[in-house]
Amino acid sequence: MKERDPGVKWFNTIFYPKLHTARAVRYEDGVLPRIRETNICLFTPWGPRYSWETRGVEVQDSDKEVEVLNFLVDLFAQINQNMPAKSFRWLFLGADTYGSKINHLPAEVISGYFGSLAWRLHQVLPTAEFRLWSEFNESAERYREEIRANFRKFVGSNLLARAEITAKSMGRGGDAKEYLVERIAEAMLIEKEFRPVKVSCVGRHKDDKVDGDLPRIYLLPEQLHAPWL
Repeated sequence: MKERDPGVKWFNTIFYPKLHTARAVRYEDGVLPRIRETNICLFTPWGPRYSWETRGVEVQDSDKEVEVLNFLVDLFAQINQNMPAKSFRWLFLGADTYGSKINHLPAEVISGYFGSLAWRLHQVLPTAEFRLWSEFNESAERYREEIRANFRKFVGSNLLARAEITAKSMGRGGDAKEYLVERIAEAMLIEKEFRPVKVSCVGRHKDDKVDGDLPRIYLLPEQLHAPWL
C-alpha cells in the first residue's frame, strides 16, 4: 500500500529503519496504524534508582538519566519536525510500586528520585507528562487478579525462572512472581487506557512476554539502556 501521509512515510522509510536498535513489536499492525492517527500517544516507563546508596537520589548533569533524556528529546524534535500535522502526547511512567512493594526501597528514595527525574524531564521536554504507576493502583487491581488467577496462562516456567534469577541478583528480597504480575498488569492497563506506542528504555528481551500485545519500538543504543540501574 502506498503511504499517503508524508510524515508517516518519513517515519516508516527513514526514521525507523535508520534508528531502531531492535525489531519492533507489532510494527505493521500496531505501531504504524497508531502513527497514522492524528493524535498519538508515546509511552516510556522508567524504573526507580536501585543504586541510590552510591548515586544518591538527585539526578545530576553527568548522570546517565540526563543522557537518555537528551537522546529522547532529539528523537522527539525529529518527529515533530517531520510530522507537523500530528499531535503527540508522551507519557513517562515512574515505576514507584516496583520499588516499594516488590523490591523494598525506602519511600523517601523513590519519591526523591522520581521528583528529581520529573523536574529534569520538564526542563528538556516540557510537553511530556510524568505520572507514577501507583496512581493507577485501583484500576490495575482487576488486571492483577486476572493474572494471578491464570498465572500459568500468562507466565511460562522459563520466564519465571529468569525473573527469579534477576530478583536474586538484585539482592533486595524481591518477589519475582509479583514483579511479573505487575509488569503484565501495567501493559494491559496502559494498552487499554492509552493505546500508545511504547518507546522502551530497555532491551527487547526485557519486554518480551510481559508486555503482551503492546506495540513498541526500540531506539536506544545498548549503552543507554535502563539508566535507573
